[in-house]
This record gives sequence, C-alpha cells and structure tokens, in this order.
Amino acid sequence: MRWQVVLLVLGGCGPPKLDWDWENPGDSRVNTDDSAPPDDTAAPDDSDEPDDSAEPVEYDCDNLPEFNLGDATIEEARGYHGLVMDDEGHAIGWDGRNALVKATYDGDREAWLPGQRSAEQLARHPITGDIYMARPSEGAVVKITPDGATTTLITDLWGIYGVIIGPDENLYLANHDVHRLDLDTMELTLMAEAPNNGSWSAHSLGFGLDSTYLYIGTIGQGQVFRLPLDEDLNPAGELELFTRLPGGWLDAVGVDACGNLWVPDYYSSALFRITPDGEYQHMVRTDSRAYGHGLAWGSGIGGWRNDTLYMPQPYNNNRVREVIIGVPDGRFVRTWNGNPVPF
Repeated sequence: MRWQVVLLVLGGCGPPKLDWDWENPGDSRVNTDDSAPPDDTAAPDDSDEPDDSAEPVEYDCDNLPEFNLGDATIEEARGYHGLVMDDEGHAIGWDGRNALVKATYDGDREAWLPGQRSAEQLARHPITGDIYMARPSEGAVVKITPDGATTTLITDLWGIYGVIIGPDENLYLANHDVHRLDLDTMELTLMAEAPNNGSWSAHSLGFGLDSTYLYIGTIGQGQVFRLPLDEDLNPAGELELFTRLPGGWLDAVGVDACGNLWVPDYYSSALFRITPDGEYQHMVRTDSRAYGHGLAWGSGIGGWRNDTLYMPQPYNNNRVREVIIGVPDGRFVRTWNGNPVPF
C-alpha cells in the first residue's frame, strides 16, 4: 500500500458515477436539535483528536474510506457560507447577522468582529493570517488583519461568492465569471466567462495539486469545469467539463492531498467526493437542515482535526458540521512549477 504523511506544521466529459444506496448510506450521525448538544454517540472521539502540536496525518490514497468516518455538529461554532481556521485554535465564521465569530472546539465563543452585515466565503492567508471576505451587499472583497482591522479592496463585483488564495498569493474570485485580483496592484483579470445563455455561472473554486488546473463549481446543471493554466497561472486553453454531479448549486470546491475534490451541493444537500478521474461518490447522509454550505479543513490545533472538513450550516442556526474524511488539505502537498506552495 502507498502511504503518505503530511506534516501540518508547514506554514474527458461525463465520467460514470459510482453506485449509491440512498437508503443505507452508512453510519453517520448529525445532530440538528436547537436545544441540545449532540449526544455521546455523535460526539467526536477525544482519543482521536490531534493535540496542539498538529500531529502528522497518515493516509493511503489507494485505500480511502467509502464513507465518512464520523459526522456531528459543533454546537458553539458559527458559520454561514464560509469558515476559516486560525493558528490559535479558533474557527472563524459569520454568525448570519452582524459579526464574525471566533470559537474554540471546546465551546468558547466570542463576537470577534462586529458590524459585518453580509459575508459569503472566506479565505485565510496561512502565513500573514489575513482573512479575505466576500461582502455581497457591496460587491466587495474585504481584507481583515489578525487584529481585526478591515480594508475594502474592491467594490462593484456583484454576485461575488467564491474567494480562494492562489499559489501566487493572489485572490481568485467567483461572481458568475472567474477573476483574479492581484493584491499588489489591485488589477482585476478575467479568467473565465460564463455563457450568456445562463446555462451555468461560476460559484466556487479550487486549485489542483500541481496548479495546472483551476476547478470551477457552478450554479447550473451540476457542472464542474476545469480551466487549464500556464506557468503564470493564466488560462492556457478552453474550459473543460470535468464531471457533472446530480445537483446544480455547488457551494465549494476543496481539494485534498490525494487530488480528490470535495463539493457540497445545495440542491441535493449532499457532499460529493470526486476522484482525479472524475468519478463521484456521496459522502454524507443528506439532510437539508444539516447541509454544509462550504468547507474548510481543521487546523489540527485545539481539537480541530486536520483530516476533517468543517462546514458552515446556515439552515441549522449557523452552526458548524464536522465530517471526518481521513485525508488532509491538499495545500500541504500543492506545487506550482514544481515548487511547494502553502496555498
């Protein structure tokens, strides 16, 4: 078997789908009761949690689990459509009302940055700690420093939702089309354009492990596209249909260390794992209220598992869903022109 270890202290069209039994998806438990925390059977096993030293994750890309390894709700964390992890053991997300909230895995919560009236996805620079937030009410991208100072970088990018940091440390944005924002010059470059017929629009983004493709999740008919990139991360060809999911509103594209894509779909309330060959599999028990409208890997600090997706739940009072997948974030093995990058 081929085992890989990642140390988390480092700063074709229409493929076939896999068979799925909707009536018996596996042993997965989600607590959606407003009044009570998850019961003991749904709570994460403390013995499996990494400590603050962020232990390495062992995983075998040729022998991945067929379903999630655990599914629960983190009652005190908050997230709407985006979530990030800091280096002090907090999850940071919007509370759906007026503040960005910091929460520990053990249940401490504070309103960290009040006065935030709208927020979509968030991206955090793992070296500087700066957070970039899509603010749809202004068509804006906002930079938030670790001490909470805010700067509006651009406005009038209406329909903005997806925000990620590219291997070049610039922002890549989805607002029906796909743009790159150069953080040194504030120049906005069109990377991919949605068709005028409205058959799809770009909604979420993720880079492949060797940075030669940008994956694009859509609002449409379940299309996931990939855009070929050159050595400067400029478009190097036409958009390719990578796969088509049985949904139509794809709210995130996460890429794990094996090159699989993780894509939540609003229409079906599902979370899909898509292999590098484009085959897909359902990975959670579907529940519209528990649906995770975005995703972020845990930091490995303070109980947040680094082999686990944390997903904001706007339909469960903005709580956070924990889905253990057994594979770390792909950014720890990502390369650009053959060189390691931490994004």
